[in-house]
Amino acid sequence: MNNIASPVLMEIQSVKKYFPVRGGITLQKPSAVKAVDGVSLSVHEGETLALVGESGCGKSTSDD
Repeated sequence: MNNIASPVLMEIQSVKKYFPVRGGITLQKPSAVKAVDGVSLSVHEGETLALVGESGCGKSTSDD
């Protein structure tokens, strides 16, 4: 790889995704499962990013 910085094509900062968990033994206030907590990354020209996981694990999860 060369020493010249390539342009940033995509950048994300401090991404968080929590899933609410209700009920349970104590029936107290809802808690959450932290699937992603504070992830940041950037993809530069010439780099490849892959997101890998089992079917149904939440790779395409959104807030919609």
